[in-house]
Amino acid sequence: MAGRRIAYITALLFGVAFHSLYGQYLSFILVRFLILMPFVSLLVSLPAMLRVRVHLSASGASPRGEAAAARIKIDSRFFLPVGCLSFVFTGENKFSGAALKRQKFTFWGVLQAEEALSLPSDHCGVISCAVSKLRAWDYMGIFFLPVKRCDPATYAVLPEATKPVPMPELDQDSALCLKPKPGGGYSEEHELRPYRQGDPLNMIHWKLSSKLDDPIVREPQLMKRKRVALSVTPRGTQKQLESQLDQLLYLSQDLIDKGVPHRICYGAHMNAYVRDKNSLDECMLQILSARPDGTRGPVDRNKPDELVYSIRPLVGEGGKRP
Repeated sequence: MAGRRIAYITALLFGVAFHSLYGQYLSFILVRFLILMPFVSLLVSLPAMLRVRVHLSASGASPRGEAAAARIKIDSRFFLPVGCLSFVFTGENKFSGAALKRQKFTFWGVLQAEEALSLPSDHCGVISCAVSKLRAWDYMGIFFLPVKRCDPATYAVLPEATKPVPMPELDQDSALCLKPKPGGGYSEEHELRPYRQGDPLNMIHWKLSSKLDDPIVREPQLMKRKRVALSVTPRGTQKQLESQLDQLLYLSQDLIDKGVPHRICYGAHMNAYVRDKNSLDECMLQILSARPDGTRGPVDRNKPDELVYSIRPLVGEGGKRP
């Protein structure tokens, strides 16, 4: 708006010079008109300037590489449009820490408007965007009033599901294990172990116990599938980390489709149990909402009945496949 102010001051100086040189009544009216014009403009513009409201929204998510945008909605809430509305659009990718390029926007003669503001989607992460320096100007563009700040908005750029090479068979028989059968009873599979106080007498293997001079019991075993855990260590370059998340998303979706609940271990503090698509979405948003801490790897806490698969990046340091 500096150009409009300079133009007005130039016109006012020209009017004053014209009046001082000619001194006619017409030049006097011209000077008065130039002096009063900004205040008349402010008076007419003031109701719309005071009532205008701005709303920013960016709720949603899309895979990396697809178009992403925030939407800004302007409503003057008055029968006259706002002379001019200006603001600065800023944002940050919480996962990568990269700041969005500051963009200045100016809308003239706005009664009601809705505009899409493009967001970068070449890297994964939750993008937090906001508007600042929100100002409503009069029709001449000389005076402005600050507009009530609108709430910031977030948009999630998700990983692109990529099949690991080679593809692990996490749901096959290799993920089965034996566990003691709750309550005992008959089972084709059993395990021999020393007698413990409280074991039923019908579990004692009398023939073997007589040979070893110590009571040995047959403990019924139950074939049970191991719990699957997907482990990611957030280290390396941005491309390598995104490659790990791409594989994590693919494997987790594959296990959900096959009805296999699993655990996701990410970094030193992320440990989530995934049962369905909603819990997977919550887990991915939690991962993408903070900078990765590569100082320590995941705390897997391996258990005998758990199969842990560590995901490695499919790209090297330069972003190409090794």
